[in-house]
Amino acid sequence: MTRTFSLARPLALACLFFAGALHAQEVLPLDYFTRSDETGTIKLSPQGDYVAITTGQHGAEFLRFVNLDNPKQGGAAIRAPDGLAIFDFYWASNTRVVFMIAERQPGQVAPAWTGQIYAVDRDGTRQALIYGYRAQENVTGTHLRVRQASYATPEVVSLLDSDDRNIVITEMPWKLMGDAYYYDPDAKPTITKLDIHSGKEARLGQAPLAGATVIVDRDDVPRFAVGDTADNRLAVAWRRTKDADAWEEFELPDFREDTVVPIRFTADNSAVLFFGVRTGQRYRALFQFTLADHSIKQLIDIPDADVLDIVTDFQDRDVIGVTGYTDKLVYRWLLPDHPAARLQQALQRAFAGNEVRFLNHSADGKRAIVFVNSDVAPGEYFLLNTETKQADMIRTARSWIDLEKMRPREPIELQSRDGLPLRGYLTRPAGDGPHPLIVLPHGGPHGIRDYWTFDSEAQLFANRGYAVLQLNFRGSGGYGIDFQYAGYREWGAKMQDDLTDATKWAIDKKITTADRICIYGGSYGGYAALMGVVREPKLYRCAIGYAGVYDLQLMYETGDIPRSKSGGNYLNLVLGNDPAELRARSPAAQAAKIEVPVFLIHGKEDFRADYQQATRMKTELEKAGKAVEWIALRGEGHGVYDDETRKELYEAVLKFLEKNLKQPKAE
Repeated sequence: MTRTFSLARPLALACLFFAGALHAQEVLPLDYFTRSDETGTIKLSPQGDYVAITTGQHGAEFLRFVNLDNPKQGGAAIRAPDGLAIFDFYWASNTRVVFMIAERQPGQVAPAWTGQIYAVDRDGTRQALIYGYRAQENVTGTHLRVRQASYATPEVVSLLDSDDRNIVITEMPWKLMGDAYYYDPDAKPTITKLDIHSGKEARLGQAPLAGATVIVDRDDVPRFAVGDTADNRLAVAWRRTKDADAWEEFELPDFREDTVVPIRFTADNSAVLFFGVRTGQRYRALFQFTLADHSIKQLIDIPDADVLDIVTDFQDRDVIGVTGYTDKLVYRWLLPDHPAARLQQALQRAFAGNEVRFLNHSADGKRAIVFVNSDVAPGEYFLLNTETKQADMIRTARSWIDLEKMRPREPIELQSRDGLPLRGYLTRPAGDGPHPLIVLPHGGPHGIRDYWTFDSEAQLFANRGYAVLQLNFRGSGGYGIDFQYAGYREWGAKMQDDLTDATKWAIDKKITTADRICIYGGSYGGYAALMGVVREPKLYRCAIGYAGVYDLQLMYETGDIPRSKSGGNYLNLVLGNDPAELRARSPAAQAAKIEVPVFLIHGKEDFRADYQQATRMKTELEKAGKAVEWIALRGEGHGVYDDETRKELYEAVLKFLEKNLKQPKAE
């Protein structure tokens, strides 16, 4: 169904994402929550006359092109070659798109990014592999033999608006370890101009810093980079003029390590905008760095939250504001009276109670793609005419979701035992409480957080009668650098105390009762689930660990993190390297302390938390005579890719919860 609206009728919009929840709870089919989004990404062509849309999943991904001025005409749709998947794309000109490919590796279900780039015309013709390690092979469906193979991971730096033939990329060369190539975050990236038709490469130089982020100036010349020096110090480099060969390297004084992110040059190329956290400040702000004299000034911040992104006008010329996240998405305006700012504010009012994001726009700014979502709505994509103020719905993320049957996510706030303010979300099932409770810590953990957005997992559990508590414990992102740093070397300690305090808060608030609580999480959340029942053997009735880490010393030996110097430095920073402390904070070494049933789920091809993590935890539980259930996912990695496997997994999780949590504990 197509929805059309005008900002002249704002009251008609308020009901679009109304979370009714007024009716008795209906148990919905499991695949209602486990199916993947039917729409991936939507992007406007530079002239705004076409959109490209990714749809489908699991080897059946399509890149579809739609003529916006004549949608009934139909459009081309192309598929990636067999065994490959489309996971991102860019309009490189108004008629040609470059798209990134993920490839299935031996024994794995989920395709992995292997650095390959294809290009295709919007009518579906002239599809070609233009970059990657297979660039010299003849690929099925491709008639072009490209001149060179590249063993590197590319990143698009500029689409070169004035050049329809080329784009600029950075290449992070792979390193050979044994008989396999691996991404190397410690490498210095090469800057390359790539022909989107022939695949021919023209080297523009090399960034002087390891792992550098490179940006171009307003003339599309690569001139500024932020990265690491040989002794792992944050540094900045720039080329004084567009014709200069040499990069000048210097440090940004008084900024905290790993917080500086370059954004763009100013319109006159005299300064660079960047995100960062100054010494003595807590939250990330937007700064301007003047190149001539190295002076720095803060442009804008958001009280009590990190700045996450900039907001530009519809022609991408002026930065008019920034976004951040408290309990919900917030905007703060540099130019509140700018026409684009006023229009965006009008959309926020029109979609009251929802989050509104501008995703992309045409070069002339007359058309834009807007995404609207909420805690109960996976989201809808609208095409906005910025002149007439009319918007037409293009697609939904999950058309089968009945919004009135979803449950709201309530922002919560509490205080830890040492006085640290903590925030998070609570999703309750229909009906009067108290309810059985699932404590659901997020993964990451550092710099990651839960948001006020649609969460299919929390909705599934709420639909089955469970309340779901999702706490942004110390170490999470978005709440300032001090809050994130407060979690470093606190795995299994103060980070775990935060989850315990939140659980006890839920009991005190009569959201649940003390005998009907389970802790469950994935990745770091799996670690926290098992460490939770180690530290608090009487607080939880059961624990579920999914793709978790259970032996901290093993993190230094397996998985992809310790393969690089920066990865090793990260582990030393957030975990420390004291063997006794790592053992004391490892659930596998403390299995004898666990008194409740445990369910372990792990992919056999997990690249991040190695499969050995799960087998070691299982072995230690069994040696201690503890109850443990087990699912090993063949071909799956750090998460479940296949919809059918995901459905089977949640069937098992719900069965485990039903057995261990639904009924009050017998005395």
